[in-house]
Amino acid sequence: MEKPINYKIVLSKDALQDIKDIKKYILTTFKYREYAEKFSHKIKTALKSLTPFAEGYENTGYVIEGFPVYYKPCSTYLIFFVTDGTTVTVIRILKDRMYWQSIINKMKRIKR
Repeated sequence: MEKPINYKIVLSKDALQDIKDIKKYILTTFKYREYAEKFSHKIKTALKSLTPFAEGYENTGYVIEGFPVYYKPCSTYLIFFVTDGTTVTVIRILKDRMYWQSIINKMKRIKR
C-alpha cells in the first residue's frame, strides 16, 4: 500500500486574486463581513484537506503545463489545482455556476 503524500499547498496569483475578488464581492454586495470571513475560513479548511490524497479528486480532463487539472468542490465553489511531486498548486477558485470549462481551457500557464 502506498504511503500518503503530505503535499505542500501553494496558491497561484490567479487563485489569490479569486479569493480577494470573492471576498470583495461579498462585502460590497451583501455588506456582510462575517460571511466574507466564513468564506475565507471554509476555503482555508478545504485547501488543507487536499493533502494527503490530492490526486483522488475529480480530474477535469484539462492539462496545464503538462499537469492534469483536478478540482475539489467547496460549498458553492470549485477549487482547481495541479500536483507536481509533493506540491499542490491551486490555480483557480471559481463559483460552481460559472462556465469554468472555458476559463480552465484558456489557461496556458500557471501564474506563480
